[in-house]
Amino acid sequence: MDRAIQKLGLCIQRDNHFICSSHSKPVFVSKILHSIFFLGFIHKPQQFTPNDILGEFMPEMEGIFPGPFVNYTSKLPKRTPFSSVLDMVVSLLGPDREINILERLKKIAKYMSEPKSTYQFTSSTICVSRRNDVERSYYGVSMSCKGKQEGQIMVAVSCLSTWHSGVSNAVMTYDPISKMKRVNFDHTFNLPKNFRCQAFNVKSGAKMYPCKSCHNLFGLETRETETQIWPYGNCAEAESLSKLFDGEGFDASRVVDHKVRRQVEELVNADLQTKLESIGYEWDGDYYIPLAFALTDHHLRS
Repeated sequence: MDRAIQKLGLCIQRDNHFICSSHSKPVFVSKILHSIFFLGFIHKPQQFTPNDILGEFMPEMEGIFPGPFVNYTSKLPKRTPFSSVLDMVVSLLGPDREINILERLKKIAKYMSEPKSTYQFTSSTICVSRRNDVERSYYGVSMSCKGKQEGQIMVAVSCLSTWHSGVSNAVMTYDPISKMKRVNFDHTFNLPKNFRCQAFNVKSGAKMYPCKSCHNLFGLETRETETQIWPYGNCAEAESLSKLFDGEGFDASRVVDHKVRRQVEELVNADLQTKLESIGYEWDGDYYIPLAFALTDHHLRS
């Protein structure tokens, strides 16, 4: 079994008491498991099953979190695994404890890393965004899935169901195949000067300049010599800004033609359907949303 997969199972089991405490958020764990199971299911050439991931811990985890085991072959996750890990950490520590959040994620990422692993569930980059006159920070991570097609699937899902429309409109401005702007739909923007948007390397904590993609999408200032263009929507800035706009609002610089937007959404959805069909995934059209948890005393003690 892949060492990163083994470590994931051990990490979940090791933190089981912490995760299942009444002060924690088991709904995040359900999302993490479902997202990992989905990405393992569609991974090529080697598919990973829940049993591959959890091993001997699978019966216990399935008893506590049955939803992911039932739904990973039919419902799409709305976030990648490390994105839900981030949400859980922020929920537990509080959004204003930026240093603590970055440090906790660094520890998790380092623990989960295996240099020669064929699959990684951690993100390489985290971004912190905030409005300068507001103390609250908003966090996002880069897409934590290996593989071009997996990344394209999760960006499409994010545009259709997860991100704030200001971010999804900017990302959908670019065709994911040609990487060129659509002729009749341009909703890129320049982030106002009174906003902070700073990316960091998850493992080292070093500050990172925005890539050309983020410059093109959000007008973020980068180095004149910067040439790296990651797939549009792949970077941590997208998720971080989406949460910022959800929390603080967003004034679009251009009026959105909703008829054209629906047409673009239909194109994105059709491309998503094509990708899923090409890998044999039978999507039922829904996204995975965990039900409210009612953990028993047995679960809390086990």
